[in-house]
Amino acid sequence: MLSKMWELLHKDDTVIFFDVDGTLTSFNYGEYQAHHELDYTPEFRNVNIYADCKRLKPLYDFIQSHDMDRIFCISREPHGHEAWKSEMVERLYGIPQSHCYYTLEAENKPEIVKGIVDKFFPDIDPRSVVCIDDNDVTLGMYMQTTPFSTAHPMIFMEYL
Repeated sequence: MLSKMWELLHKDDTVIFFDVDGTLTSFNYGEYQAHHELDYTPEFRNVNIYADCKRLKPLYDFIQSHDMDRIFCISREPHGHEAWKSEMVERLYGIPQSHCYYTLEAENKPEIVKGIVDKFFPDIDPRSVVCIDDNDVTLGMYMQTTPFSTAHPMIFMEYL
């Protein structure tokens, strides 16, 4: 089954939506805990945690081999870090900042993706749109509310 997804990801006409936190970046921003250690720390809002993020090479290699016009990011961002996050995605992966979309709530991601697909790829086979996210609940929302394909970022570790 996974090989079909791997093949789909490598087709020229596939459109891909990457989550950012936990997918294109690590959650390891804290000293002794992952990202959520900082969530309720007031000074977190004023710290660019994305400035020192490292490129995840398997994802970078894949993205560089794909048509950048067909690569997007969709991310939940309740902390006001949209500009920092977009800059990081462009710096590390070459994904244009104009291809980064944000929402306060994860449950809005499927509707945002639908809108982007309707606007830029109205005639695409819905299965040729792949939403990659590290959160099982978000993946479930895509499966329940869209005709799009879904993948967990671990697929890049399994095949590369």
